This record gives sequence, structure tokens and C-alpha cells, in this order.
Amino acid sequence: MKVKAKGLLFLSIILVMSLFLSACSSGSKDTSGKASGGKGELAKDQVLNITEPQDIPSLNWTQITDTVSSTAIGMVNSGLMRFDQNMEPKPDMAQAMPKVSKDKKVYTFKIRNDAKWSDGTPVTANDFVYAWRKMVDPKTASQYAFIFASANIKNAAKIEDKKSPLFGKVDQLGVKALNDKTLQVTLEKPTPYFLSMLPSSSFLPAKKDFVEKQGKNLGQEPQNLLFNGPYILSKWNHGSGWSFKKNDKYWNAKNIHIDKVNVKVIKQVSTAVNLYNTGKLDSTTISSDFVDQFKRKPDYHTSLVGITYFLRLNQGKVPAFKNEKVRKAIYGSIDRDTMAKDLMKDGSVGAKYLVPKDFVKGPDGKDFRSSAPNGYDVANKQQARKLWEQAKKELGIKSLKLELMTQDSDKAVKANEYVANQLEKNLPGMEVTVNKQPFGNFLKLESSGNYQMENGGWSPDFLDPITFLDMWTTNSDMNRMSYSDPKYDKLIGEVNNLGAEPQKRWEKMQEAEKLLLEKDAAIVPLYQRANAYLAKPYVKGMIYPPFGFDMDWTHAKVLKH
Repeated sequence: MKVKAKGLLFLSIILVMSLFLSACSSGSKDTSGKASGGKGELAKDQVLNITEPQDIPSLNWTQITDTVSSTAIGMVNSGLMRFDQNMEPKPDMAQAMPKVSKDKKVYTFKIRNDAKWSDGTPVTANDFVYAWRKMVDPKTASQYAFIFASANIKNAAKIEDKKSPLFGKVDQLGVKALNDKTLQVTLEKPTPYFLSMLPSSSFLPAKKDFVEKQGKNLGQEPQNLLFNGPYILSKWNHGSGWSFKKNDKYWNAKNIHIDKVNVKVIKQVSTAVNLYNTGKLDSTTISSDFVDQFKRKPDYHTSLVGITYFLRLNQGKVPAFKNEKVRKAIYGSIDRDTMAKDLMKDGSVGAKYLVPKDFVKGPDGKDFRSSAPNGYDVANKQQARKLWEQAKKELGIKSLKLELMTQDSDKAVKANEYVANQLEKNLPGMEVTVNKQPFGNFLKLESSGNYQMENGGWSPDFLDPITFLDMWTTNSDMNRMSYSDPKYDKLIGEVNNLGAEPQKRWEKMQEAEKLLLEKDAAIVPLYQRANAYLAKPYVKGMIYPPFGFDMDWTHAKVLKH
């Protein structure tokens, strides 16, 4: 999610269910292998046991910025739309696809008559109006409020702008209930990716009286949640795991096969592998240490996904980062290909780009990366060292001590120790300390801008490159590093006004990425993620979306084995 005015759900991404798969425009895929025995018959117990390296940071839909939380809440709550196996948005709480006006700015949705909350009350259009208004309300302080402006919903940007006369006037948001079962959404301009945004947790409905009764306890425990999705959260042992149970009140419950899902928090990959080998887990990701052991076995899989990782250089905390030569020196000092091939070993590829390969094609039918397939070479190692020496003279320093914040999972720590070593090795006088943080605290420090450098990732919030690009504008809540370039802001503004001119819009986005990386070196791309994972051959129908949820088992089943 931009872990963004987004990407959702940002990621500072750590895997949910520890499973990432296909992240291409071709959609999700079931890579669980052929079933062994049973001739396709369902097992008596439709139970999945999976692992997650981190606890859920939040289940208050207004506070979610990570994929762990968004996946969990996406299983227990439903919005107007939900992605199918081919990553096409299909009606969920909506009864059918919306009626769209000729100018493509007004969408009218009919809410299902059989859409119910877990307390038996109906889901209404007013539940969406209330929830969306609460998301954009400055008092809520949602880091994902920006996604409503990204969706171009009428007045969203003004409601979030302190300088606007409409600041805080949530009743002016372009969403209204025409009646209990009819929701009308008005956009300020045509937005080709609008429907692909609606499965996001930011656009979920909420029942006003329940939310207000829970107050600050909302989402803290299973009893502090109300469900309208395929599952309910039946148990949550904070720090160790949680369980889902099928929601019999869900409108499509008859087509949901998996009755129970147990998620166990395991930070050590070796522990997860042992549990998988002994049959206590049905699936788990594995680190580079285990790839050689499993890569020739049928239950081993790897897939490149639409997630890129990069260093944020916080100019607000490190004055030296305001020097362009310092940023470009860091950019050019890291051997990304060796990092991906020899350290990650899971199919990840070194990246000098932000928008991933094979994520989405433009109006010309070409991948976004076609204009710069390998990204941007700001400097080689020799040039990086020269830039660093020049920067030290300009700054009047002989050395620079930095702290690189990382999540505390095995894989994240290993990656950041490599980055720190590269910087110290190739930029004499630069000293880098790796600061390991639990996932929840990592997110808090990142969102508050309380760090010097950090290695974060971004999982797209919807199927469009802007989900990677608009978070670096000066006023974006996802910027978090005090970067500002008026030229970049102008480019993104132009992109947002070109919904009716797709090719021109596409070219402006490519120009914006080039400015961000090649000219400004505002962030330092590292790699495009892949995941190596193990999955039992009797688990069929899992989908691994390119964005939004990390994993979706609503189409899955366990075969007799």
C-alpha cells in the first residue's frame, strides 16, 4: 500500500504471510504446484497454516500504511470492489459495476442487498460516506488521506489543504448516499485507474455507531472490530500470531472454501523452514541461505514482484544530504547486481529505477521501463568517490557518521549491513551504523521522519506508475525526508491533469522519474524484489497480487493429501 499518497500502503514493506508472488501486469498466479493424491478432492479440514515475520501494526483502517495490516484487514473487510484472480476489479459490496457518466467523472454504485456486517446489520451507502469522510478529515491524521486526492475525488485535496477555505470540511467530499443502497462518487477529472484503487483498505466502509463506541480501542483486539469481508479475526495473540475464521454472513460465503487460517509470527527463517519440513506450515518464504537447499524441489518457487526498495536520504535530519554530490556519491557507490545475485539469491534484481519492470504497460503497449530499461546511471564507483571528495571539501568535513535504520527481520538486516559496508568501503570517511528496529517502531520512526537513512520499499496501491511517483512531491505525506523540487512538483501536477491524454501523461511520468533519480538523486534505488518461497502441492488457488494484499486465499482450497 503506498506504504503512499498511496502505495498504500507503503511498504516500508515487510511481507504479510511471508508470501509474495507475481507482480506483473499479467496479474496474479497460482503457483502452488500439482496436487498429490486425492484426485482433486477437497480435504476434510480446510485449514491453512502460514507464517508472517512481523505482527500486525494496526487494524484501524484509517491508520494503515503497510501491507501486513492491509492484507489482514482486506481478509476481514470488503470495499466496493475486490480483485479477482486476474487482478481485475470486480464488484464486492457493490452489486454490479458502477454506472459512469459520459464525462467519466461521476460513478454510481448500487450496494448489495445481501451485504451485511458481522452483527447482522446491512452495509449501507452511508457507511462508505462516513468512512471516506473520516479518512480525509485532518483530525483523523491518516497518512493515507492523500490517496483520495490521488483518486481525484472532488474536493479531497482542498479538504486536506490547510490553506484552502475547504480545509477540514469533510461534508464537501465528492461522495454522497442517494439512498441507503446507492452511492455516488464525483471526481474532479477523468481518472483511468479509479476502480483499481477501490479494493484498497483506505476505501473500506465503516459503521459510524460502532466506530464511535470503540473510540481509541478500534482495531486493538478482535472484539474491537466489525467485519463485512470473507473472514473474521477470531484470535490475535499480539507478537506471536493470529487466526481467521470464515465469515458465514459474507455475501459470497458459499464460494469460500478455506474455513480457518492460522498465522504464526516467525522472524527467523530457519525456524520457519523447520516447521515447514515437519508439516506444521503449509507455506513460507525462505532466505538466500536456504535457496540452494530447496531450488530443485517441486515445492520451491520464485517470482519477481512489482516492489522496489530504495534508500531514503532524510535531508531534514542530515544537512549533508542537501548536497547533491553527497546523494549522487551514495547512489553510485552500491553494487546492486552483486547484492541481488549473491546476497538475496531469490530472483531479485538490482535496480536503478523506481517504477518496477513488468508492472504496467502504457497506451503504446510498452512497459513503463521501455524508455530507460536499466534505470539511471548517476555515477560509477570511481565517479562516486570523486563526487564524495568534492562534497567533503564543499561541506568542510573529513568524515560523516550516519545511521541506517532497518527493520529487524533477518533478510532486512542482512541487506542493510551490505549497504552500510558498500558505503564505508567505497566512500572513505563515511561511517554507517545499522539501527535495527521492530517493524511497528520502524513504521513510527519513518512516518515521523525521525531517522537519517532508511531502507524502505514500496508496494503499489493501484495499477499505475503514479503510485510510485506522487509520494515525492513537496507536500506528500509519504515524502518523509524533506525533499523538495518545484520542477518535480510541476511535472506531477501536469500528470494529474492529463487523464484525457494518456500518451502525454505517460511521457510526463517517465520524465518525472528521470528528474527524481538522474538529476536529483533524491532517493537511492537498490533492487526490485522477488520472493523465494515454499508451498505444499496440495494447497491450490492461492493468488499473490502485484499490489494491495500480499496474499489472498479467498479462492484457495486444500486438496486431499
